[in-house]
Amino acid sequence: MIKLSHTNAIARLSKPGFQEITSLIFRRYPDHEWATFARFGWRDTEDGLVITLASIDSPYPEDMNELVGHVQIREPYTLRVALSAENHPLAVGVIHSHPENCLPIPSSIDDDMDGYYARYFNDFACGRPYVSLIFSKMTGDLVLSGRIYWQATWRGIETFVVETVPTTTWRGNKGYAQPPKVHGRTARLNNAFGIEAASRLRRATVAVIGAGGTGSAVVEVLVRAGVGKLILVDPDHIEESNLERVHGSQPSHARDAVPKVEVARKHALSIDPNCQVEPIVGRLPQAEVVNAVIRADIAIGCTDQQHSRLALSDLAVRYLLPAIDCGVLLEGQAGNISALVIQIVRFLSFDPCALCRGMIIPRTISQELMSANERKLRQEEAERALMRGENPHQYWHREAQIDTVGFLTTTAGAMAAGYAIGWLSGRFEPPFSQLQMNLIAQYFDVTNTVQTPRQECACHRIRGFADQAAGDAFVSPPTHWPPAQRIRVPDTSRKETSDEK
Repeated sequence: MIKLSHTNAIARLSKPGFQEITSLIFRRYPDHEWATFARFGWRDTEDGLVITLASIDSPYPEDMNELVGHVQIREPYTLRVALSAENHPLAVGVIHSHPENCLPIPSSIDDDMDGYYARYFNDFACGRPYVSLIFSKMTGDLVLSGRIYWQATWRGIETFVVETVPTTTWRGNKGYAQPPKVHGRTARLNNAFGIEAASRLRRATVAVIGAGGTGSAVVEVLVRAGVGKLILVDPDHIEESNLERVHGSQPSHARDAVPKVEVARKHALSIDPNCQVEPIVGRLPQAEVVNAVIRADIAIGCTDQQHSRLALSDLAVRYLLPAIDCGVLLEGQAGNISALVIQIVRFLSFDPCALCRGMIIPRTISQELMSANERKLRQEEAERALMRGENPHQYWHREAQIDTVGFLTTTAGAMAAGYAIGWLSGRFEPPFSQLQMNLIAQYFDVTNTVQTPRQECACHRIRGFADQAAGDAFVSPPTHWPPAQRIRVPDTSRKETSDEK
């Protein structure tokens, strides 16, 4: 029997990949098993290994023995997959089914197979993980388990995260993930969505990128809905001008320059002391931030910075992290407000990325990533060019100031959080790809921009590649950024009382 040394790995799958696998490996259900080889990206973090399904090497008709009920892979199939591994950087693994109502616990045959393949593929894909996943249908529910051989150690998969599809993970001797206690204060939501959905929310982790006006509204809605864990990311502190928009902020926070993530953390705990909140002072795509965010079930982007939006799209493609990006725009004309615009964009792995959608202006990204000193020098040179009668834009392009107000950011944040709740609970999905609406136009002037990925874009070939496509990352952090810092906070959560169960 294979012994697991760690059980903190996470497996991430895209929804299309998940559907393809289940259709393939359940073809002999309910009584017999089936399997396929697959390729995986990975990232090793301080919190554990994260693997991502990149592609499936489906068997040919003659590749497996159909005369036996268990999985029996013939040598030509194994050799073909091993030889192909010499031409790509990904990890190799096996995904197979167990018969209906048989737990996804590795059998002695599975142990023999995994022990052999872990050694075999190391000769062709040295230094890469070997992945073994088991899918099983238990009384109608799909239960998943898995283990990974990495750095001479077997690691158990603690959680499976399938893009927008709630799943159940078998955790070895711990069995099913135990349903957490559901708060009585979410009774209305429980009645509307069901106790099962409420339990999913309690188990869920959401990363919120940006803790300003929009992000603080997202936090408010998620915590009140009973979401169990939040990862909060923002590099800035509270200023006086933020007080009109940021939920939970007070004048003392501006006076003391309190980090926005710390304000959001305290506000979240004032609503639900049992919510786990991990605040990080930093930015995407800093490594420490990426390590934390890719362990979430969903990420919500709430910044007005294009580099952050591009990084969020990159995580959706390479790490299969479902994301919702939201932004607001206030326009004026002749002294009056002419438009109150909300944009909410869905980023799934097979959606058009931010580059394909034309959401990114390279000039703006370049200016955002400049150091303060370089920005100052460029602006001064632009002013001198203007005085000489030359075009200043070759040195610095002045971007229009995006002003906003609290009721607009709160509306946008609440909507984004609501769509995230739909995903997490499995009760509904965003019915759009890129939504824009003007709150003061007739009928809100709602539009949904439907696009397809551009054939020449890298997002086609790096889905699920994780760190193994680092050279194709959409954006990288500049060296002048200060290091990201996780705010270490004491565990102040209290035991849930009987009226909260």
